[in-house]
Amino acid sequence: MKVFISIPNWYTKTPENEKSYTQYEVQIQIDEEHFTKKLRYSAFRELYRSLSNKHKNLTFPMRRIVTNNQDPRFVESRRAALEDFLHQVISLKPVPGILWKYLDIDISEKRKKQSVLPDMAAVRELFFESCTVSYPCRD
Repeated sequence: MKVFISIPNWYTKTPENEKSYTQYEVQIQIDEEHFTKKLRYSAFRELYRSLSNKHKNLTFPMRRIVTNNQDPRFVESRRAALEDFLHQVISLKPVPGILWKYLDIDISEKRKKQSVLPDMAAVRELFFESCTVSYPCRD
């Protein structure tokens, strides 16, 4: 399964009578399928918290409390750091299933297709057919 992930864009939302916030556009490609998700920083933070106990070497952009979180330079630097974080996550082997949960992507069908094991009886038959008399394979 080939996975590519990027955060090419971000958007500032200002709902009526509410505080503005930023959404990050996450584009995911799994083999030939493409997905686009819009997530807030808090969703990435939850994912990081879920993974950080097991994967201590993940780097993640910390919260910024004092200054303006809507400053375009700050949001762009956070976008790049979040993209780097996602690249770290997909480089883990195997890719943690919790990533797909946070991105709300069902990859169970892809896993089923890839986890098909060969018919072991056929493998044994091929192996034993290749044995010679001078080097017996069976006792």
